[in-house]
Amino acid sequence: MPGFAAVKSKFIWTIVPLVAAITSTSCGQGAFNQAAPGAQQAFGATPANEITNFTGKLKGFQRGVIMVTKDDGTEAMVLPPERLTSFSFVAEAEPSFLRPGMLVRFAVNLGPTGLPIQPVQVVTLFNQVNPKQLQGQEREQFTPGVYGDRHQPANQQGVAGKKSVVGKLIGISGNGVMLVQAGKYRLQAPVNEQTKWEVRFNDLTLAKADDKVTVAGFYNPPKVNQIRADRITITTDRVFKTEQPEAKRPRKRGAKDDPADEDKADAKGDAPNEENADEKKAADEK
Repeated sequence: MPGFAAVKSKFIWTIVPLVAAITSTSCGQGAFNQAAPGAQQAFGATPANEITNFTGKLKGFQRGVIMVTKDDGTEAMVLPPERLTSFSFVAEAEPSFLRPGMLVRFAVNLGPTGLPIQPVQVVTLFNQVNPKQLQGQEREQFTPGVYGDRHQPANQQGVAGKKSVVGKLIGISGNGVMLVQAGKYRLQAPVNEQTKWEVRFNDLTLAKADDKVTVAGFYNPPKVNQIRADRITITTDRVFKTEQPEAKRPRKRGAKDDPADEDKADAKGDAPNEENADEKKAADEK
């Protein structure tokens, strides 16, 4: 694939395994779809016609319905949107959160030589979804490959310009080069300290109670708290990362113990022992 630097034979990996691996399948959205028929009956067959927009905190998920505690203290039952991409869980991540095999998407700007002219600004980590739930051009966001600007005529698409990359993360080199398997292409793209790592899942896999929820949807009066959502976005202040254990420095041969430990030992040895003192006094008298 022209436009990316040739892949080096040796890569210095800086990626660490996650303490708890993230599932690659969309379990949360699957639960939506399995429970949706019963939830649809509970909400009635009449199309909702009153618009509502509100924010609140996530309370839970029951029988295909998301329970939200609204900012005014009332509780709303929210039916998830029909379109998969209209439901999002969004959070920040740090590079330590990454592991090989994670699905990523990002935009890269290529110069006339076909090489990236600047580091990637945003890398989005996403979860695998059922392709049957996607519509039209949404499939590009979840299908590994390299895509040009869809607004540009095909006969004007060249090596240079902005490209969208979707694929599986292989690793990141010590000098800040991200290696990705994008369909049949193995690509490199530079990242740096300013690169933003974003988690964007289309289910509840990583969501927790009290995460912020923003809902746009409809309801049938007077049931103002039975909502058919057109869009749901869940956000959190939690930053996803993997804590690294502190490495213990090897002890040098002949190195002295910690002075504090020696002081403790001396203090213990200097402590008076009445029995030993009496024996010593008797020996001196003899």
